[in-house]
Amino acid sequence: MANSYTLLQNLRAGRCSNTAEVRLLRFWEAKNVNKGGELISVDMLLIDENSTVVHGSIPASRQLRFKNRLSEGSVYTLSGFDVTRSSPKYRLSDAPVSVRFNAESDFEKLPATDRIIPTEHFRFRQYDQIIELANTGNQLPDVMGELCAIRSTITDRIPGAHRVMLTLRLERCRPPSIFRFWGLI
Repeated sequence: MANSYTLLQNLRAGRCSNTAEVRLLRFWEAKNVNKGGELISVDMLLIDENSTVVHGSIPASRQLRFKNRLSEGSVYTLSGFDVTRSSPKYRLSDAPVSVRFNAESDFEKLPATDRIIPTEHFRFRQYDQIIELANTGNQLPDVMGELCAIRSTITDRIPGAHRVMLTLRLERCRPPSIFRFWGLI
């Protein structure tokens, strides 16, 4: 019998007694620059099989328990955590909630999974939306550029997973850099 996991989109504020199966996309240390770089937390982005991304946070007081187990791209079971509303001042995903590790949290790396959990997630914004967000501190974009082209292998009649290629122009340097991203559909 297959394990039953809760989906990140179904999380509600409060203590969660269910287990989620998630991939760790990214993690980093959040430090207080006003206090000499004192560690505040280890923050992360988690994604599930429905491509729902949530912000996760391990408080500094609990980071030693988990930090050596964190591996970007790996799949984990997560249980015994708190669910809080996402902060409007520090919003890392579109999800209305965030995950906060507590004393009862369990975060175990899985050697394998039957679920198809994406390995990347991109958020695209219209230009006017980016202008509205400028200098608000509400969003933290990783890369900003112009989407120049989209190509799909759906019409190529290639067996297997279908892919989408996005061409992104970055104006940071002259001549403009062109990057291509591939992703599964």
